[in-house]
Amino acid sequence: MLTQVHTMDTLRDSVQTSVKIGIFSSERTSSYSHVFKSELVRFPLSKCKDLRNFDPTRLTKDPYPKEDRPRGQDDLSSVMYHRRKIQQYGETDPIWIAGKGGDFTLLDGAHRIVATYLENKRTILAYVVWVD
Repeated sequence: MLTQVHTMDTLRDSVQTSVKIGIFSSERTSSYSHVFKSELVRFPLSKCKDLRNFDPTRLTKDPYPKEDRPRGQDDLSSVMYHRRKIQQYGETDPIWIAGKGGDFTLLDGAHRIVATYLENKRTILAYVVWVD
C-alpha cells in the first residue's frame, strides 16, 4: 500500500536531489519533468548496482556495517521500515530515478533498494524521470 504523504515527500526529495547533483538547473524545471516526463515502471533490481548516485556495496546481507552508517541508526531503521512494508504489502513506495539514454541516476530511494534486495525481490517500483 503506497501512502500519498510518503509519495509527496519522496517527490520533493527527488526534485531537490536532481537539482543538487546538476541534472536540472532549478526546482521548477525539475518539478515539471517529474510531473510530466516520468513513468512508473518495474525496475530490475539487478540494474540497481549500475545506478549513479547509489553505492552498490549496499546490496549485501550487511548493507550498513556499524562503522559505515551515514545517518547512524536511522539507516537501519529506514531499511527495516521498508522491509516491513514489503512483507505486509508485497512492495514499498517507488524509488525515483533520472533516465537519460541508457544511463540511470538514483534520485531518492537507497533504503528502499536495500530493503527490496534483502527481501529477495527481483524488481522495484520506480518513477523514471526522463531527461532530454
